[in-house]
Amino acid sequence: MAIEVLRCPNCAAPIPFGARGEVLCAYCGHVLTNVPGAGALPWKGPERGPDDGLPRVHLEGRTYALRGLLARGETSDVFFARRDTRITELVTLKVLRAKADADLLSREWNVLRALHQSEAQGHEYFQRLLPQPVAFGQVRGDGLDPRPAAAYRWRSGFVHTLADVRRQYPSGVDPRAAVWMWKRLLELLGWVHRTGYAHGTVTPAHVLVHARDHGVVLAGWSCAVRGERLPAVVDHAKEFYPSTVWARGEANAASDLIMAARAVAWTLGGDPATGTVPASVPSAIASLVREVATRDAGAPADDAWELMERVSEAGRAAYGPPRFVVFSMPEGA
Repeated sequence: MAIEVLRCPNCAAPIPFGARGEVLCAYCGHVLTNVPGAGALPWKGPERGPDDGLPRVHLEGRTYALRGLLARGETSDVFFARRDTRITELVTLKVLRAKADADLLSREWNVLRALHQSEAQGHEYFQRLLPQPVAFGQVRGDGLDPRPAAAYRWRSGFVHTLADVRRQYPSGVDPRAAVWMWKRLLELLGWVHRTGYAHGTVTPAHVLVHARDHGVVLAGWSCAVRGERLPAVVDHAKEFYPSTVWARGEANAASDLIMAARAVAWTLGGDPATGTVPASVPSAIASLVREVATRDAGAPADDAWELMERVSEAGRAAYGPPRFVVFSMPEGA
């Protein structure tokens, strides 16, 4: 008896309906094989073929095949990789370019481990939205000078940042899409703040969206703080920081909310520093974006979930009752 599989068992990506024969998962590259006449797609298991010839690296006793460069961050290169074993797993491998930044990578690893141990209300759900630590240490490979690296479990679909969204929609994203992006971001920040942390660096490059499922997660946890000064700022993103935070002040829940609003303003095609957005954005949404983006980071902040309700109200004022609106990002965008 065959079991019908509508998603890849390895990474949960959707499988094209009615696919036949050998099917290569578009997200993780795993091979799935059809049982003739059964209309099903049982998992054949990981194949070595697609990884032949790919560079291998070693991290904490594990060997990974590097399948491509996903992104270049401020301090690291991020690769898509597969553990080179029959019982496999897919990871994002974050490798430092400069060893002098080792403290930031170590800090991110420790912050994420602490967040995964939190029992703040909602932890069962929100911890699944955090990067999932797999391995940390010195990565080694042929021709590669050993350097600090961290492996995190791969999450299918979260492949576009807000920076990618702005490049795809240079005049600004549909405000209806901006509403759900803002709400999902505030929802996650609300839980992070309940743990006692502030993310500290809510810039477009650190906000990842799942276009099809309307999901949002955060990357760049090396600057998350608990009432401390930021260990670093992103030099090319000055307009997204409140002035007091840019001057190495203490990041807090208020500054996270300000930065989130500035990221939304920019994604809408506006100016993050002033919170102004194009005239095509409904006034209820535009005024709220501007209000939050221009706040004083030292003033008492709304709870992120309370602000999320205000975003919902602005969306209803502009468009009526909530409804699902398709949002797309082309592959490779």
